[in-house]
Amino acid sequence: MLSRLVREHTQKQQAIRKKNELLRKEAIQAVNETADALTDALNERVSLIFKTQREIESESRQLSTATARYTKQTKQWLTMVENFSNALKELGDVENWAQVIEKDMRDIALTLEFVHKGTIGGEVITSPQPITESTSTESSSAVVSETKDER
Repeated sequence: MLSRLVREHTQKQQAIRKKNELLRKEAIQAVNETADALTDALNERVSLIFKTQREIESESRQLSTATARYTKQTKQWLTMVENFSNALKELGDVENWAQVIEKDMRDIALTLEFVHKGTIGGEVITSPQPITESTSTESSSAVVSETKDER
């Protein structure tokens, strides 16, 4: 009877050890599966973060390149506008110069007409007056009036 109790006790202990070993293996497997699942989830997130980071870096390089290109183009436009502005200023200077030359030529023509014919605008002048720009039309009108009055 004692041997039977010892045998039963030994068998129960072996059964408990086997059951504990099986439970331990299942627990280890469950922990490994859980760790793998967590690792996979984290790896997916990390992978997504790295992918997004690469995309951002790529877009950043493209943006930098585009910005440099637009900066260069803007500088070219500013140069063109400045050149255009300078050309317009030169045209304004040429127009002013042409007006001054035209006025001078009119004064010379009136002077030559007076010297040659003694008339201004077809009217005889009795007392010569200096011709200036402001008085040329006024004085010729006054002289013409005086000449008509004298007749």
